[in-house]
Amino acid sequence: MTSAKELPPQSPAPVPSRWKKALRVLLGVLVFLVLVAAYLYLFETPHHSTPTTAPQAVQASGDKVLDAIRRGIEFLKVHQEADGEFSKGIIDPKPGFTAVVVDAIARSPDNCREADQPFLAKATRAILSHQQKDGSICTPEFSLETYTTAVSIMALTALENPAHAPAIQRAKEYLLAVQYKDDESSPNFGAAGYKTEGRTSGDVTAQWVEALKAAGLKEGDPAFVNAQKFLSRLQNNAETNAQPAPGTAVGSDGGSFYRPGESKAGFELTRDGKRIPKSYGLMSYANLKSFLYLNVGKDDPRVVSAFRWVCDNYTLDENRNIGADGLFYYFLTMSKALTAYGEALIATTDGKTHVWARELSDKLLSLQRPDGSWCNMQSNRWKEDDAVMVTAFALRTLSLCHDELQKHPAQPAPSGGQ
Repeated sequence: MTSAKELPPQSPAPVPSRWKKALRVLLGVLVFLVLVAAYLYLFETPHHSTPTTAPQAVQASGDKVLDAIRRGIEFLKVHQEADGEFSKGIIDPKPGFTAVVVDAIARSPDNCREADQPFLAKATRAILSHQQKDGSICTPEFSLETYTTAVSIMALTALENPAHAPAIQRAKEYLLAVQYKDDESSPNFGAAGYKTEGRTSGDVTAQWVEALKAAGLKEGDPAFVNAQKFLSRLQNNAETNAQPAPGTAVGSDGGSFYRPGESKAGFELTRDGKRIPKSYGLMSYANLKSFLYLNVGKDDPRVVSAFRWVCDNYTLDENRNIGADGLFYYFLTMSKALTAYGEALIATTDGKTHVWARELSDKLLSLQRPDGSWCNMQSNRWKEDDAVMVTAFALRTLSLCHDELQKHPAQPAPSGGQ
């Protein structure tokens, strides 16, 4: 009888073929993910190609704001990609970058149009190439359909070209379709989501309102009436906001926050433990702008309290209550809101008087870089480290300030303003 010690060595059991196949698939997936990560790091992180030429010099006109705008436009021109876009990444939120650039240039004091600016015609074709079957204008993989469709409508309407009317109409119908309108008790009722049935916010709803107004939606349309209901739920005004999010309370400063129950500035606690979403600059101006675009009267308590917040919190040093984050978007939204409000002077509660358009344009002139661009050097949140996008924001802001200063050229110097 053979002892255990004399038994021949056993070969390891063979690995089943199905496991070999699974291991090969797993290895392939890992290699693919590494390659994708390498691609994104090397090619997608910079959203723009390196320009092959320098921006052209601008001849001084004697109007320093106009000259700054023109220098900014020359900077943007050299950052256009070969395909007409103003971003190069495959998964960039196209046509978002391109649309904000076209909108800013088309609405500048020089009234640039496709017929006399071939680069604008090329950029417009790029925007239109992204229109989907549902009417949205977007990069579907990025999930910002409503936002990019809205800014695309603004760009297309700014060009004043009748040939774009069919595309604008289809995009308008898409925006109307994404509004939440089924359950009036829902905190999202009247809001627009970032895409169909997507998460909502006051920011995207403000863009939605502005785009639909530009596309010709009429005052009193049910979509606008319902939007007012959502926007009212974002305001710290207990007189008009009777529907706070669960576990939260409504403040009284008249400012606004991001969405029901959420503020980018955090919360204040009440004595009974409820949280009040803090008002902050960008959303407070966005809500004021939206109410005015929706033709809510200046004597309406929502507008009265919103403008009171402006007088209590006017500043060009920060996006009030969240610092440098989104600073240039804040400037743009402020300029749109104050233009819509229609007052050249702001008397703040500290006893000072501000010619806001002069102060804001001076602020932006002080931040323009030698190449004509602007960039948020303090915060990269919301892509504000991208000089192309931020320059477009600054140009649009300066154009609004320039228009305002042309309307009111003889305003007195501000009393203690910035």
